[in-house]
Amino acid sequence: MPRANRQITLKTRWIVWRSQWSMPALLSHLDERKVVSITTAINGAVAIFTIGLIAWLTNLPLIFPALGPSAFILFSKSLAPEAAPRSVILGHWLSLLCGWVSWWGISWIAGHPVGVEAGGWSLFLSASVALALSSLFMIRLSCAHPPACASGLIVALGLFAGWGQVLIMGAVVVWLTFQAVIMNRWSGISSPIWAPRHIFD
Repeated sequence: MPRANRQITLKTRWIVWRSQWSMPALLSHLDERKVVSITTAINGAVAIFTIGLIAWLTNLPLIFPALGPSAFILFSKSLAPEAAPRSVILGHWLSLLCGWVSWWGISWIAGHPVGVEAGGWSLFLSASVALALSSLFMIRLSCAHPPACASGLIVALGLFAGWGQVLIMGAVVVWLTFQAVIMNRWSGISSPIWAPRHIFD
């Protein structure tokens, strides 16, 4: 068989395989709950595994708790407003900033760095202010992403190693978000590239 014909045959097989195993095709003849649960489990695990592999190779602290619920929303509710890249990225970035502002401000008032080991009123006050600010700005700026509040709390509680780690956390969120967009689009789901569709209406 000529090489060109072989390439066409392989391409045709690939197209057929993708059409049979895409999300729309699976949902057309299988129970939606089963399909979504399995694909969310597999895609979420692959996404976090990829980040973990990079963390292992670079020895950087790339994995933090808020990534789990963000991955869940990105894959289980990929067309929802809270799963749009704009909501995920801006939500996390705003919360990280609010967490840092709260930590810095309460630390200055208390006269010592806020931290879990130090405990006291400054700890829960910093967390409360961070959550309040995160909620306020995410809703006002139409980029609500509930898991992002956890990112702000991590910083507000002093569970970070300075601005460098905060920037790394923000960068990892961008990686996870667009990795999810690529994976969703590959599976046949037209995930938005940036803003949720209702913002354009």
